[in-house]
Amino acid sequence: MRLRPLEELKAEEVSLEELLNSMRSMLRSNSVASSLAVEGDRVIDGAVDYWALRWLRCRLAPVSEGLREGGPIPLEALGFYDNAMSNEYRAYRDVMELLSNDRPTPMVMLRGDWGPGVRVWAKLEWYNPLSLSIKDRTALGVLMEALSRNPDARKIFEVSSSNTGIALAALSAALGLRARIYVPTTAEGFGPSMLRILGAEVVVRGSSTVEALPSAIAEAKAEGAIMPNQFENIANPLTHVGTTAKEIDLQANFLGLKLRGIFVTLGTRGHSAGIAFYFKNRRPDVKVFGVQPAEGSIIPGIRRQDPSKWWPMAERPDEIIDVTDSEAMDSAIAVARTNGLLFGMSGGAAVAALLKKGKLEEGDYVVVVPDHGIKYLDRYLSRLGD
Repeated sequence: MRLRPLEELKAEEVSLEELLNSMRSMLRSNSVASSLAVEGDRVIDGAVDYWALRWLRCRLAPVSEGLREGGPIPLEALGFYDNAMSNEYRAYRDVMELLSNDRPTPMVMLRGDWGPGVRVWAKLEWYNPLSLSIKDRTALGVLMEALSRNPDARKIFEVSSSNTGIALAALSAALGLRARIYVPTTAEGFGPSMLRILGAEVVVRGSSTVEALPSAIAEAKAEGAIMPNQFENIANPLTHVGTTAKEIDLQANFLGLKLRGIFVTLGTRGHSAGIAFYFKNRRPDVKVFGVQPAEGSIIPGIRRQDPSKWWPMAERPDEIIDVTDSEAMDSAIAVARTNGLLFGMSGGAAVAALLKKGKLEEGDYVVVVPDHGIKYLDRYLSRLGD
């Protein structure tokens, strides 16, 4: 048995159920049961484990010629955490390398009155370089998955309220693709502006992303464009299993945290589903709290959820907490005035949800902050009466 870079290997497609079950097993046992049987660069036995290792972002695979053997092999021996740590000098040869390898995004403890023995940490996702948001991760994941199936595609269409579209437009510029982004009339002003600067075609359609989606899918098919469809593409949550969630786990371990819970906002449900999947299998003692707008409130980047709809995985947040737009803004402003960090409204909503949760068990909690508050200055100034 020997180790080979996963990128050198190829395997046939497997079912989603098989893939998820293999990922669950690996996260729970922190290992892969045995080597992959290969002939040359082709996996002839162990395709399910191959794809599980790929989505968990391991760098290496244990292989043996002809037959599977050995095991169990610890994930750490396969470079499980390698993609969550950048090189020492943070110097990269191109934008794609920057986006893939400049990890992890920072996690910082926040000052505040959270309760006896409670410490709160913010995962600052605006450090992603393209859209200044967590959606860089989503965009890279869904685009690479789409291109793997359509390597000759030259056009990409997507529906987005702002951040995913911006990230896809930036990636398209870097890869020489043409991007068309459909945005709803309710999109924040920075979105269409940044899209146009990045060279994307902007189509304003419908009052929501849900309303614009069917016609965008039809037009992509008619014009021969790839349509990643972040709302239904399983690459969305799976990307966050192997990146965002893993980074939180790594950083919590490094800091020696007594991790009790993670607060995640709900939009496409990508990072929330990925984080729930990861921690419910690897760290089931850690609770995951979903955050959505209260009835009648509009919070950019997140939306109220239909309980009957979720990704095709059983793992979900332990509890859903409603937050008003006023609570989100007030919390973001309060953090800015005590810590000097201005969260976007969804990040403010995550903090507001933590405060609304009430008495928290002693220990450490993470709030995932999807983007920066500079995008929402007009809303914050209006809230302050300026």
